[in-house]
Amino acid sequence: LVVKQLSAGSAREADVYQALWQHLERPPAVQMFGRDVAGGATFLYLEYATAVSPWPWADTVLAARVCEALAQLHDSRVLPRETFSWNYEDRLMGSAEETLQVARAARDASDQRVWRRLGDLRRVVGALPRIRRRLLSDRPTVIHGDMHPGNVILRRTGRIIEVLLIDWARARIGSPLEDIASWLHSLGCWEPQARRRHDTLMRAYLQSGRAARLFDSNVRVDYWYASVSNGLSGAIRYHLAVLVDATVTEAARANSRVALIAWERVVRRAAALVSTNLDR
Repeated sequence: LVVKQLSAGSAREADVYQALWQHLERPPAVQMFGRDVAGGATFLYLEYATAVSPWPWADTVLAARVCEALAQLHDSRVLPRETFSWNYEDRLMGSAEETLQVARAARDASDQRVWRRLGDLRRVVGALPRIRRRLLSDRPTVIHGDMHPGNVILRRTGRIIEVLLIDWARARIGSPLEDIASWLHSLGCWEPQARRRHDTLMRAYLQSGRAARLFDSNVRVDYWYASVSNGLSGAIRYHLAVLVDATVTEAARANSRVALIAWERVVRRAAALVSTNLDR
């Protein structure tokens, strides 16, 4: 049993777990055994799941299993949309503006800007309302909203390996590409094999849905827009803050440098696409 205390802003996560287990035959989530409210805090009682390995992601087959599980989640039409509805778009817009402000101010010990390509970031933040309209015009559905290796457990049950997603606090209605872009981006930062097999994993996702899709030019454009949306929701700002915080460890600083290099690539690609591909 795992006891999880929810913050005030994520108290709806209990309703998400309940909806997943009420409406899906085999949800990609641990079970919730109950909830409690005490002292103004909400506590969830969740199933404890033992992972097959601390880091199984060098195996492309296992990484692809997560892509397939996401496709099945995104195909669901029985989950109650009201449970997953919250004002994410306003929060994202505010986060993007704050990210731009932090990027302008963030400087290293030699007084050099930590984020070097401010023009690209300004361009993407300015275009974000149009980016979001484009993304949400195509197959919006229930998404997990925070896909990275820390939120995925592979559990062996007999001869079957199950994909279990945890931390559903950011679950919402959104573009399914937001989930798969988040998964492949975060995995690619830390797993060379996943980075090399990026397109293979993306095709595993696209071919696993109810309506198989090609990884064509339109999907690629929307993939980059989904990825930059993810970065502007808080990830870029977090790593900038780490790099200007004198109290963090050198290991944490090194990890954030790696992460920011990957995010700079995403922002650069999205900025290059903005002027020619926002109109469908």
